[in-house]
Amino acid sequence: MEHSAKFDSLNAKYKMGYITKETLAGWVSINNKRPGRGITAEEYEEITGEAYEGDA
Repeated sequence: MEHSAKFDSLNAKYKMGYITKETLAGWVSINNKRPGRGITAEEYEEITGEAYEGDA
């Protein structure tokens, strides 16, 4: 699977504790409004280990 452009950066920041799940959810919301500008719900789940529940 090919990841979004922001995936590696956001994944690293999350793993280091620099950003929260809420921040990642915001990037999913951005991607839903402007595809390619954030991360997908699937990528959110890959990073956090939890299902994305926003924008339902």
